[in-house]
Amino acid sequence: MTEVMSGGVADQAGVKLDDRIVEINSENVESLSHDQIVKKVKAAGDKVMLLLVDEDADKFFKGKGIRPSTAHATVKHLPHKPRIADMTKRADGYGFILKEVPKHAGHYIGEIDKGSPAERAGLKNMDRLVAVNGQETDNCRHEQVVEKISQQGNKCSLLVLEAETEKMYKLGGVSPLLYWEEMRGSPPSYPEHEAEATPAPAAPAPADVDHKPKLCRLEKTAAGFGFHLNGIQGLHGQYIKEVVKDGAADRAGLEDDDIVVEVNGVNVEMSTHEEVVNLVRKSGDTLVLLVAERTAYDHLKARGIAISPQLLDKEPSADVPAPAYAQEDERKDTGSDNERPATPPAQTRSRVSTSSILNKCCSLL
Repeated sequence: MTEVMSGGVADQAGVKLDDRIVEINSENVESLSHDQIVKKVKAAGDKVMLLLVDEDADKFFKGKGIRPSTAHATVKHLPHKPRIADMTKRADGYGFILKEVPKHAGHYIGEIDKGSPAERAGLKNMDRLVAVNGQETDNCRHEQVVEKISQQGNKCSLLVLEAETEKMYKLGGVSPLLYWEEMRGSPPSYPEHEAEATPAPAAPAPADVDHKPKLCRLEKTAAGFGFHLNGIQGLHGQYIKEVVKDGAADRAGLEDDDIVVEVNGVNVEMSTHEEVVNLVRKSGDTLVLLVAERTAYDHLKARGIAISPQLLDKEPSADVPAPAYAQEDERKDTGSDNERPATPPAQTRSRVSTSSILNKCCSLL
């Protein structure tokens, strides 16, 4: 992309100078000539969906032999977004019905009661239901969807689409669950470029620095754990990024660039990104991480010292309990039905979203 006009449609949609076009309206165009791409954009009319990669992302994907797709993209640049309705059930229910509509696939919201949890959560008549607490519903029968909602107890989160948003997502061949992952599926992977894939060696620290790991306990909030887990799919080494101020991670003491050593007592230094993400997702609402800031990690590794909770000065406080291992076993033994399902669910794809962007632009040429 060249000559992106400041304040223009492309600029507002997130297009940057030197972005490379990968897809036009969900069709891969990497092998097409310039003239063929121009023709396709013009033929798209006044609305077009572009999958773009910036220079750093392009180098990363080419270096790894990965073909960029919407599964790797962020949906934050799209003008229309799905909605997440968080509801707490009253004695008379959530205040809506779930219905099927003739000649329309899927499940739809209807008959919303005034002042009900459904109305307060922003549900609208004819919203199409996409997922219940991150569990996709498109391939479920009506009775199965009703059962999914009932199984959530007194609290439920629904991912819904209105018609205009659904048209846009279909045009780009994008799954609405990507939006759920970005909003609730903390921590997804967001390496900005290849140089960040593996934490850079830290500068030598002064001799008097106390090189010790940190044991952090996080309690999930409605916004998730409040951090991103960075890494490259298929490679080892995961680290913390984008810690949300005053979020669960921030309050637990996590900092940007902390290297993840253990997840709930399980050493993950040699685990792939996908494996670490799965461990986090399975942890439920409580997550215990053993991490080390970069300087401490490099210092200990250079001396052949295994990083473990035993390196801590003292037993962690009640806010950061050491027995993460025991807690994990205890959760398995109790078999509680009240646990909120991990989000996003296991069947959704773990993805590495680089600086690639998915945009809607109008009349580019």
